[in-house]
Amino acid sequence: MTALACLRLLIDRTAGDGALALALARRVSDDFLASRWRPPRRFGEVAPGVFLMTGPGVRSIDPDELIPLCMELRQEPITFALLQGDEADATFFTALHEADLRSLLTGRVVVEGMTGALSLVTPDGVQAVVPSPDFKPLRLIVDGAAQRASG
Repeated sequence: MTALACLRLLIDRTAGDGALALALARRVSDDFLASRWRPPRRFGEVAPGVFLMTGPGVRSIDPDELIPLCMELRQEPITFALLQGDEADATFFTALHEADLRSLLTGRVVVEGMTGALSLVTPDGVQAVVPSPDFKPLRLIVDGAAQRASG
């Protein structure tokens, strides 16, 4: 068994230069994972600000391990979203438009076919993301993501 997780960095674009903040966050995240995500665990940036992480021999990746990364970047306008699941889940998660992902993180949207566990990681801890009990969330269908993951 190998645990798989996908970390996505979301920049608050209203907080100034989003491109500069993303470049800094990507560099710091890559350095952080390179120094702490030791073999046999692996990681790689699969899209700008999207890191795929694996942990052979474990059922899940402990999101608490990413809290120090959040602490390093606490002054930056960044949201850290972590999805644990399978390859298809990671493909769905990576393919989500940023606005849809932000709605997913607030519990207003669910992604049809994405069954992984979603969390927000902050300097103060990890919070599981669940659909809002106050209203029925919109269902989002990401066409072809499962086929891309297997192909």
